[in-house]
This record gives sequence, C-alpha cells and structure tokens, in this order.
Amino acid sequence: MEQGEQGVCGVGKEWFEMSSLTDMIERAILDLIEQHDGYCEIARNAFATEMKVAPSQITYVISTRFGHEHGYIVESRRGGSGYIRIMRVPYTDQSEYIMHLMRTTDDYLTQHDVNILIDSLQHEDLVSEEMAGLMRSALSDRSLALISGRTRHEARSLIFKNMLLYIASLGDGED
Repeated sequence: MEQGEQGVCGVGKEWFEMSSLTDMIERAILDLIEQHDGYCEIARNAFATEMKVAPSQITYVISTRFGHEHGYIVESRRGGSGYIRIMRVPYTDQSEYIMHLMRTTDDYLTQHDVNILIDSLQHEDLVSEEMAGLMRSALSDRSLALISGRTRHEARSLIFKNMLLYIASLGDGED
C-alpha cells in the first residue's frame, strides 16, 4: 500500500507510524466513525488483518475505549459474517451530555481515561482547545505527582467532575 492509499477499512499506511498500537487502532476507528457521520461497522477479523494486529487487540480497544462511558454504543454479531457496530451517542443539548458524563464517570480515572473524556468534551464543542489543554495539564500524572497510587486516580475523578460542574454552569459551552 502506498503512502496515503486507503485500504478496505479506509485506513492508510501512515497509521503504522503511531507510537502505541492501541492508540493506532483507536485513531483508525475514530476516523471511520467520523467518515460515516458518527457510525461505523467493521468486520473484526478483516479489520485486524488490515491493521496487522490480532483480532483480540481490536476487541480490547473497543471494550476499553468505545463503551457507553466514552459516549458510544457498541453492538456485535458473532459468526462468519459477524460485525462490530460502533455508534457515537447523539445528545440533544450540551447539558444532557454533561449530565451523562457526570453519571457515567468512574470514581477512578487514569490520565488516559480523562484524556478520552476531555477529547469527547472538545468533540461536542463544550470546551475550546485551550480549555482542554488546561484540563489535561491540571489532571495529568505530573500535576498529581504528590498523590500516590489509587488515591491519585480518585482525586483526578473528583477534580474532573468539578470541572464538569463548572462547564455546566457556563450554559451553552465555555465560550
């Protein structure tokens, strides 16, 4: 496949230059969802072959990065003609989306988890790029370095939920 050429799943060779295998798979799926207006359907084995990964790695990424807590509905059908369908949950207004995040955000958030949630806020136009950067910085492992172990992840979750309350108090986005 030449640089920029699209494969069966619409994924070009440039994906293989990304640092993390799971990030690469996640980015490819997100691009498919974007290309199809919030929806994608993939054949796990064919997608895994194209990505040059094991099918179990596709399953892992979908189960850890595309659940309801990340704003997606995942359906699957097993068998030879099976598929995995991933749909971004549409929200009618911003406060509904923020309330959904408040209800579904775990009491334990890793830095990776919170970055996915912040990306989601950006995608819904609830925070600007600058606000998202500030949130990522404040919620990073480096900022919370004086808090160790599980307590760090619990503190991150509490801080993030308070940030959500602040964003909700702004009304229609933070702008």
